[in-house]
Amino acid sequence: MAIKQKRDSAYYEARLQRDHAAIYSDFKAGKYLTITDAAVAAGLKKRRTNLQEMANAWSKATASERADFLQLLAGKGVVFPSVLSQPVVGTVIATIAVNQKLTVSTSDRIKEIMSKRRLKPGDVMAEMGYPRLDASVATALARETKLRPDVISALENWLDANSSV
Repeated sequence: MAIKQKRDSAYYEARLQRDHAAIYSDFKAGKYLTITDAAVAAGLKKRRTNLQEMANAWSKATASERADFLQLLAGKGVVFPSVLSQPVVGTVIATIAVNQKLTVSTSDRIKEIMSKRRLKPGDVMAEMGYPRLDASVATALARETKLRPDVISALENWLDANSSV
């Protein structure tokens, strides 16, 4: 298997110099501020879309920044089916899952309820109406895997039913 070539600014500068001499000379003259701008003008690169920028920013955001952003969207009327639970204490919205993965606080709460009630993951699945051998919740807790939307919804109901525990 071939090693993937590094596509850094040195690579694009060499490509511009070799294949697009006019654009490279414009870059050196200051018409383009960065190698990226020149590479885009030459057609070697494409600009990142707003969606790509948002996905990149989301992956770098802290849990509190993500929660603040979701709260901002909720304030603008955006509805997130099967990932938001009922609002708690004023305007704070508790999320149980982000990108179909359990939040740390939700994971901790599930483990706390399981410990207090001496439940196993199979017991939780059975209480939610799923087969005991369905390992969805167990793997989500242990390995932070994604959950199906129906399981997230069932977990919301299960957490509500166990709110007094």
